[in-house]
Amino acid sequence: MSSKTIVMTDVHGCIREFEKLLKLVHLNMDEDTFVFLGDAIDRGPDSWAVIEKLIALKWEMGDDRFIWLMGNHEKRLVDKHRKKKKMPFYISHDILYYLPLMRKLPMHAENDECIFVHAGYSENPKKNTNSLLLEDRSVLRRKRLYSGKIYIAGHSPIVDPLYVDPYGNITKAESGMDLPEHGAIFMDTGCVNGGKLTALVIKEHRIYFYSVKSQQKPVTEQEQ
Repeated sequence: MSSKTIVMTDVHGCIREFEKLLKLVHLNMDEDTFVFLGDAIDRGPDSWAVIEKLIALKWEMGDDRFIWLMGNHEKRLVDKHRKKKKMPFYISHDILYYLPLMRKLPMHAENDECIFVHAGYSENPKKNTNSLLLEDRSVLRRKRLYSGKIYIAGHSPIVDPLYVDPYGNITKAESGMDLPEHGAIFMDTGCVNGGKLTALVIKEHRIYFYSVKSQQKPVTEQEQ
């Protein structure tokens, strides 16, 4: 059995869906690579449990095959604590125990096939500020073209995973398609908002999608 790369994002405390999805993709702890694109915490029922699960995967898989990126919600928590501001209601003292780990989360990662990031990416390294990497939606909203090496992102809730080509054309990213060389794939399917939690699996230069239905109540006008 050849190894694969499993990408997940924006779990936002939805531990039940996260655990179901991990089983669905048949994560092989000894061979696969796991990439989490950020936003483990906030809004959902159990941010603490999601962090604990990610740390368990980190310990078992090792740093070479486990990658946890900074999301805007992890960054917001780190910044609030650094500035001694009041913690959000969803943060318990238990989660604050892991602040040293969250402060060290990388902003993006890259392998031979693609780039991984929470929100946005630019071909120009000088433009890859924290704001762009953690908050940007301009490529998905067709306000900016991107023709660089394919990047995979979360952050922007959508119904199904989408592919944006270098010309700004947006199509549904189909399971079984070849991994594109250029452009961007967005895969946050809004689990905490009542959508679904999606995993993207890269195997032999093809991509496959697996999803579990959200157990959360649909919400509106939530800050993303």
